[in-house]
Amino acid sequence: MKDIIIIGAGPAGLTAAIYALRAGKSVLILEAQSYGGQIVNTPDIENYPGLKSVSGFDYATTLYEQATGFGAEIEYTAAVSIEDKGEIKTVHTESGESFDAAAVILATGAKNKHIGIDREEELTGKGISYCSTSDGAFFRG
Repeated sequence: MKDIIIIGAGPAGLTAAIYALRAGKSVLILEAQSYGGQIVNTPDIENYPGLKSVSGFDYATTLYEQATGFGAEIEYTAAVSIEDKGEIKTVHTESGESFDAAAVILATGAKNKHIGIDREEELTGKGISYCSTSDGAFFRG
């Protein structure tokens, strides 16, 4: 049994793990795919305070290494349901395993809504953008 199960290993989930581990909690992260979430596909992050420029992959890898360095355990399987038994929460996974914890944090991230135009996937990050706040500066002029 863990103190906390975090569902999602993107920036929010990894950050939650770092803070929980520094507070002395035991942490299990459940991730359906790979660590990092959407940010791994971002070529340049230039709007994060304290970092002049970093690739999304490098940023996610640093978060992953920090979380696992503090002792986070990661299981690569999708969470399919959560059973609240009062003091204990049981997370059931796609692999058939179940994990117990005192608390569960949902950090499942977001997904861009694609509009279905020709070559949309190929041109994402090369003219097609999904976040004007983050990416607007790349398209000045």
